Amino acid sequence: MKKKDISHPKLYLDFKNTSDGVTLYYYSNKLNDLGRRLIESQEYNENDKFSNDDLIKLNHQEYKKLLVYIARQERIMGIYLKKDFNNQHEIVKESLQLMYKFKDNFESVINGES
Repeated sequence: MKKKDISHPKLYLDFKNTSDGVTLYYYSNKLNDLGRRLIESQEYNENDKFSNDDLIKLNHQEYKKLLVYIARQERIMGIYLKKDFNNQHEIVKESLQLMYKFKDNFESVINGES
């Protein structure tokens, strides 16, 4: 089986227009000691000013990536279960629990609940 390059989804929280473009702030895939996602930033070069609508579009794109990521991990977990790879199955299962919580965060933001 060929490994696919996995890009972890980012939940964008805020942005700041600068003279060089835009700085985007997002929850990353990294966790702190308490198990909470870290907030990171990245530069995003746009000619036009960035807006809330642009942030919403980005989050919808990232949400789709998250759904694909979850589906892949669920398939992998099923394969591990069938092959009695219990340790690997548990690792992926724990990882998926975090991603399900992340999905809930996305849905709250997308639905305007946060």
